[in-house]
Amino acid sequence: MNKVLIYLGTSNLKEKVIEDVFKQIGIEINYIDDDDLENTLEKLLELPRKESKKGKREPFMFIDGDNVDEIKNLESILRDNNVKIERKAVKTKNNISWTLRALMDEVDEEFEYFQLRDHLYNLIMHPDKEKLKKDPDYLKLMSMAFSLLEDQNVGKDILEIAIKSIENFKN
Repeated sequence: MNKVLIYLGTSNLKEKVIEDVFKQIGIEINYIDDDDLENTLEKLLELPRKESKKGKREPFMFIDGDNVDEIKNLESILRDNNVKIERKAVKTKNNISWTLRALMDEVDEEFEYFQLRDHLYNLIMHPDKEKLKKDPDYLKLMSMAFSLLEDQNVGKDILEIAIKSIENFKN
């Protein structure tokens, strides 16, 4: 892994902890902020190091590396040190030419989509057992919602409808 770009955003992440973690594993970091949103990732990776600054978006991390074991190790060390950055991307030949804003927008969309899938999964895994026994419509709804999770191409809007349907189901 060559370098990691960190956008602190609205987080309460402690720079000292971040610095220590990356020093411990020998990975160079650079902070990025709202002033960098229109720069390409390629350009940001070349910029000299700058001090951290908060931003208006959720925290984000861009990893310049593709070694799966190194990335998993980084994730583990960050988790062990309570450094929570949920939005991440790894450099690809495609995204390296994107602006930071475009990549963060894409990652935000994916993050929200998987949050919806997780929420629907939790609703399905913890159904109202009484309704399941007594109401065939509820059982049918839960079965249909489960089938949505098997489809990797189901849209965000359909997931939202399924969640609302379960949460608002009346006897």
